[in-house]
Amino acid sequence: MYFSNREAEMIFLLLRHEAGLTREDLSKNLNVSRRTIYRELSSLESTLARVQIQLIKQQNHYRLVGEPAALKKLQQQITTAEHPEYFDVHRRQSAETCRLLLRDQVITMKQLADEFGVSVPTISQDLTAIEIILTDYRLQLSRKKAQGVQITGKESNWRRVLSGVLNSEINEYEFFEYLEQRTLSLTETEYSSRYFIKLLDPTLLAISYQAIQKYQQQSFSQFSDSQIQQLIIVLTVSAMRIAARQTLDELKHVDKNKVFKYQQVAIDIFNQFPPAIRDHVNLLELEFLALQIQGMSFALPKNVLLENYDLALSYQIRELVQKVSTAFKWDFRQDDQLFTDLMAHLAAALKRSHSQLPELNNPVLKRIKTEYTQLYKIVAQVLVTVFPQSEFIDSEVAYIVIHFASSYEKRVKRSSLSALVVCANGIGTAKIIETRLRKNIPELTKIHVSRVADLNHLDPNQYDIVLSTIVLPGFPMSYKMISPLLLSSEIKEITDYLQTSYGEVETKPVAPQPQLNERAQDFKAAYEVMKTANDILERIAVQQINNRQQDLLATLSQITTSLVGVVLTDPQRIAEKLLARMQQAPVGIPDSPLALIHTTDSAIKRPFFSLYDLSEALSITAMDGQPMELKRVLLMLGPEKMTFAENSLMGKISGSIIESDLNLAIYKTGSQQIVYQLISSLFLDEIKYLNQQSIEKGDLK
Repeated sequence: MYFSNREAEMIFLLLRHEAGLTREDLSKNLNVSRRTIYRELSSLESTLARVQIQLIKQQNHYRLVGEPAALKKLQQQITTAEHPEYFDVHRRQSAETCRLLLRDQVITMKQLADEFGVSVPTISQDLTAIEIILTDYRLQLSRKKAQGVQITGKESNWRRVLSGVLNSEINEYEFFEYLEQRTLSLTETEYSSRYFIKLLDPTLLAISYQAIQKYQQQSFSQFSDSQIQQLIIVLTVSAMRIAARQTLDELKHVDKNKVFKYQQVAIDIFNQFPPAIRDHVNLLELEFLALQIQGMSFALPKNVLLENYDLALSYQIRELVQKVSTAFKWDFRQDDQLFTDLMAHLAAALKRSHSQLPELNNPVLKRIKTEYTQLYKIVAQVLVTVFPQSEFIDSEVAYIVIHFASSYEKRVKRSSLSALVVCANGIGTAKIIETRLRKNIPELTKIHVSRVADLNHLDPNQYDIVLSTIVLPGFPMSYKMISPLLLSSEIKEITDYLQTSYGEVETKPVAPQPQLNERAQDFKAAYEVMKTANDILERIAVQQINNRQQDLLATLSQITTSLVGVVLTDPQRIAEKLLARMQQAPVGIPDSPLALIHTTDSAIKRPFFSLYDLSEALSITAMDGQPMELKRVLLMLGPEKMTFAENSLMGKISGSIIESDLNLAIYKTGSQQIVYQLISSLFLDEIKYLNQQSIEKGDLK
């Protein structure tokens, strides 16, 4: 049976969406008018009838109905067309973008039309859509009359877009299977990455994989599958461009001090390549690769007193969470894990803001916009307010929304069957799936989220159900495809499957009571935390400091001298260290007379927090870079090595300062008694949390 290109596109979409699509859905996906869709549907109905398949309409949704054998035959016919690969409109545009970027010469629209099996007007429409995206990355689509089209622009932008499109379209499972087996499946499906993998030079891809593997345990152990894949693709694309003598000659937005430590890794990686590549690697090539590695690498210091703790970022994130909570009318501020995850994500995101790769066709990000439309809009607006100097592309905003969505979905519930979840999009997406599974399917007691790269080390037969957010060609047992947000319809399907396969599941028996020696250990750990909290509370004070005609160092020296003995030794050294810390990064809290001045040192004996009112205001710089008048010092000191409990309690104080307007007002003008009451309440919450963690993990240090 022959199908026109438009009919094939429509069949392809309808086969992928068993629940059906509206005319609006089809119009949007095919980039044609609703009137055209209506006309094509009428024609398609009679064409499909010849192969015993019905095109029916229910509740404004069109879907295909027929015997399984007939539907399978139709799918095979569509996906094994004479074209090198069959694509929906979005994947076709991605393929065309790659085709143009991999060709330095002009190419005619007729050549593109023939290659992708569509008409020249369709190619023209595709190029219009592609041009908008290219412009965002400072590339130009040049249309040369009577000749064709060509992409022009800086080499660094060229590589970012090409690497980004390839990374978006290549399936992680197929990618790593190909790297291990060096073969591609002969059976192509609508999900196949074969076309895009074949665009990468196989020899250079193999060298890139081996080079990254060599340093994976040492330098990239925390990277997700998606990040490792992205790094391999960036390296391969760079090697291909170097081999074609298209080297970098300009690279903006590089902080050489910050990327320096990643340059040695880049040197080691490029040294794995043959001389034809290695000998043409210049300093800009090293910096470009170092930027990519830096954008994926971060080690989040959790102690607010550590020298590399980004206090300014922590306050910006507190402000982000607060503003999103207010606008969304849902209190995200009580979720400490959300704060930690955002610190980690944004610390990396702000580093890679000038090296971020585009993602043209990522279903995860599209689903985020669809399922969390209001939250997405709010987060996008608040990011502009909180981080006015940074630009966040759509995909980055969506990844940040994932953290909020994960917090929104979070809950705890026990169950008694096991599930293996294969997810390659990182911890935020995995959390959404895990929390929704626990919330909506109480039968599941063990939920293991696996990276694609770790599947070879797992026995999937040990799990009652296998769920995957990506296609797993050649996977040895049956599994269910799910979306990264685990839709309600998918939850129902999983529940029905479990009930059909396993019937009613018994409730998990109550865990036995801990033995007396375990209770004693729990009590001892809880006592140590309470003792530490009480020690900090007893030294909290609001004191008046006469700093008339004193500069900042003299004022700090006066304060530290008053603490000699119980709290610290060598007050002058501590004062100088506090000043150096302030000069390293601003600590003034914007729109307030406060500054959180802090440090750790071996001369400090115990954690300490107190407040000091100055008789004369001192001019300092706030975290937003604006000048401010300092009138009240919030002094936080800690030993060089702090216990987990000490760090948690001190972090609770620093995190509370702008957690709410009430807290900020208390720290601004509150008396010693009011401040004491606030921090007592904070500590009580933290002690309860730490004790619960101790019970769940059996350990509290």
